[in-house]
Amino acid sequence: MKKTHFAILFIFICLSAYAQQWKPYKIDDSVQVSLPEKFTSKDTLGQQIINSTAGFGIIQITISPDNPKTTPDIEKERHLKKYYDNFVKRIRSSSGGGTVSEARDTVIGKLKAKNFTMVVDDASGKQFRNFLILHENGNTYTFQYLYKDIHTEYALPENKTFFSSIRIPPDADIKTQFTSPGTTTGHSPSANRNNLLAGGAAAILIVLAIILVRRRRRKEL
Repeated sequence: MKKTHFAILFIFICLSAYAQQWKPYKIDDSVQVSLPEKFTSKDTLGQQIINSTAGFGIIQITISPDNPKTTPDIEKERHLKKYYDNFVKRIRSSSGGGTVSEARDTVIGKLKAKNFTMVVDDASGKQFRNFLILHENGNTYTFQYLYKDIHTEYALPENKTFFSSIRIPPDADIKTQFTSPGTTTGHSPSANRNNLLAGGAAAILIVLAIILVRRRRRKEL
């Protein structure tokens, strides 16, 4: 009887997930993405954080404006690549034991971006956090989709829907990804220790926000 009830519940959850409507959402003049109908958006410590619970995973988008005290000069493609690589390292060091895999450079239209996956194996089981990092028009956009290992089969289609929905204006190009002197430190992307610590604080905020969303989802279940 218990197995029957579990099967019925699982089917109901699957049907509800597939019936969930995704709609385009304009974050700002630079980026648009599709999200489930129900999501929240709030400002925390100068960052905008968008959270949503999809059928089999958790979505989070963080928009961080360039900070003159911490953002290095990004004047060439190699500077942008170095900035992304350092950003990945900071998130990795703040994750508490996560493993980075499948890190690769990618493009959205004409813009350069960075994809990677972080795998975290803790008491609740193995979890996957798929990331896309995009620096554009004075902001760093961090897109995340988090799901548990047991939900992989159903989470991957949602993951694809989310990341493939990211849109940028057709006139945006690599030059709009570079920084201006008034919004940066004047240092190269291999910043000094203080810049790295400040950047690490931003990465910690991203990780803490994901933990809070996970706890909220557990309470809803």
